Amino acid sequence: MTRLAARLDLLPPPQFPDDFSEQDRRMVRLALASAKQQIAPYDGKFEAPWLLSPFPDEVWDTTNRGREEMVDGQWQNTIRFDWRVPLSNGALLTDVRYEHLLMLLKKIAFLMRSGLVAGNSTPAAWRNGMGKLIALIRWTVLHEEKFMPELYGLRLIDQPSLEWLFCLVAEGGWFHALQIPQRILAVLYQGAHGISCPQSLLNSPFTIPIKEIEPLVQWMECQGLYCHAKDGAHMGKRHLKRNPIARLIGESPSSFTTPNVSGFLRQFEPDFGNESLLVQLRQGTEFPSQKVISIQDVRDGGASEEAIVALEKAIGTVLDAHRHVPDLLPEPAHISLRRATNIAKRVTSTSSHTLFIPINTGLAFLNTAMRFVHVYGEAIVGFYLAVIADFNPTTPNPSTNRSLNRRLNDWRIASGEPIAAVLNITEFRRKDTKTNFDRLRSNPTLDQALRVLIGSCIVCMALLKPSREEELTHLKRNCMREDADGYWFNYERGKSNAGEVWQDEDRPIPVISAKAIHLLQLLGSSLSTLFADERKISDNLFYLPRVVGMEALIAHADLLNKHLDIFCDFVGLPPDMEGRRWYVRVHEMRKWFLLLLFWSGRFDVLDAARWIAGHTDAKHIYAYIEKEFPGEELPQIEAEYSIDRVYRRDQERRRAKGDAGNDDGVDELYEAVLRHFNVESLTMVPEPEWTSYVQSLRKDEKFRLEPHSIFGEDGRNVVGINISFVMRQVI
Repeated sequence: MTRLAARLDLLPPPQFPDDFSEQDRRMVRLALASAKQQIAPYDGKFEAPWLLSPFPDEVWDTTNRGREEMVDGQWQNTIRFDWRVPLSNGALLTDVRYEHLLMLLKKIAFLMRSGLVAGNSTPAAWRNGMGKLIALIRWTVLHEEKFMPELYGLRLIDQPSLEWLFCLVAEGGWFHALQIPQRILAVLYQGAHGISCPQSLLNSPFTIPIKEIEPLVQWMECQGLYCHAKDGAHMGKRHLKRNPIARLIGESPSSFTTPNVSGFLRQFEPDFGNESLLVQLRQGTEFPSQKVISIQDVRDGGASEEAIVALEKAIGTVLDAHRHVPDLLPEPAHISLRRATNIAKRVTSTSSHTLFIPINTGLAFLNTAMRFVHVYGEAIVGFYLAVIADFNPTTPNPSTNRSLNRRLNDWRIASGEPIAAVLNITEFRRKDTKTNFDRLRSNPTLDQALRVLIGSCIVCMALLKPSREEELTHLKRNCMREDADGYWFNYERGKSNAGEVWQDEDRPIPVISAKAIHLLQLLGSSLSTLFADERKISDNLFYLPRVVGMEALIAHADLLNKHLDIFCDFVGLPPDMEGRRWYVRVHEMRKWFLLLLFWSGRFDVLDAARWIAGHTDAKHIYAYIEKEFPGEELPQIEAEYSIDRVYRRDQERRRAKGDAGNDDGVDELYEAVLRHFNVESLTMVPEPEWTSYVQSLRKDEKFRLEPHSIFGEDGRNVVGINISFVMRQVI
């Protein structure tokens, strides 16, 4: 660290030309001082407002966008990071032998969260980025005879070893790079047979013969490594306990939540032997979701490009931290990240896309959601609040059911019918932990009806105003306002923020979305008063009751998804040929809105799509559309737009009787078309011929479109949009 600092101090002062004014010289000195400060090694204290724990602690509590709070002397709702990381050799990262390695990783974590090195500094993204660095540490410990991390940290990672790692991750993710299936097999075989596992099994861990599986299953039974599912669609079926298996090989249980691990372990779970899909062990829905893939696909698939990009970012963070901790990190000048990335991308699978909700499916969801919100909503909320007020913790079900029976006719819809009769509600809750989905649809409890309504509110909000899950989950109850123009929705943006600073936005919403928000406001304000809750979550819009007791659910990632699942099972769309049902998610509804908007309005609505989605530049929303657009329709849409622009360019040129140039690049495309047909005007070529030629140029990627926003003088406000034509030189 001191080497670079000393060199910076020895830099000579700048020499200025005589014509430089004193103000110019002052500005140059300030710029140089700022640059020097930015590249200087960090020599301050490892303390920061975001770090709520002392730096040496084994568990860090860090801030979480202002949602963290101290309750009964304990931090809650923080971004927590546990440094007691299990390693493949049975040690922990916090053991004395790894003192230098732990200190290195803590310093990188601190610098990254503080924005002093490359990497994500926003709370949740920072934790995810640290997960990749932990995987890198595990990999070096797995090969400690080569990298000797307890002595040299990550310093011995060179270009060949980096390319090796990138290729391993590309072939099968960290599951493959960390040799998780081979390590599990080695432990199981040694335990069952007392000898080393044959290399033939280690080479093909996903296709173990039945005769080899049976003794391994018997040994694991004797070790108590199986349990039975206690609820859900697979209640009673036996499956492996993931946590003890992870401990057998010195892995974190979080590493055992991936499809690769589940696909490998499924070989040792005979109760699931007739399943072709990689179903969840604790499936709370009636059917597997549309995202569940087959076991064979898991075994055959490699990592996606996203995995390589994430690894590239992690290594980039390590290299950028070299100036701060040079003795334990590789020299950046000797590493080519681009080369390693390009080699790895040759063997990756295509990147995964958010599935596009079929239009009929989306409309079916919207139809049911609007009916629940508009017709049933106020009656369900009022009915629920009246009954829950009589809750008696000593006799929870009898007391609420008696209250429900007294109020069966009190809460009615606009037609005058009692909501209990309309939905056939006869109970408040049921004792049976396994959901009867036929009864959910024909005879729901009041609690189930409320949760279907909550799912309906989410659909009416997310399907009609594109949002991110993070943006909705943590909305505050006062997120809506009404003025002469209608209803407006205020939220904190989930992306495009800086460090610990979060931008908030106002966007218009339709009346049905406003009514959904109003119902959630009524429910949440009444429940928080009833529960006498003074925590920060008590003023959340999604302040939702637990299924049991008189408490609210914590605002976490699954909060909205669980209610969307209940809603989708209530709608009850038929499963596909693989036995999967569509269980909608917020990001899928975001995609549905944006792609249908673009489909209907094409490039004329691109800036509107950017604005309503909360993007800062049209090129960002177009990149999203390019990635997510289904099928081959987007090149055709681009070709149609290009044909229109070429036609208008021809009209402009003839009206001007000369050259009326454009700065968006359409001139080059226009001239290419004229050259191809050897004419001076498109009027000399039959329209079907030149339009077909433009379509062929786009299909062959001879040109592409690059939309981008035009910013005002402040550099922030978007004042327009431009769509540039970028040509290849071969034309």
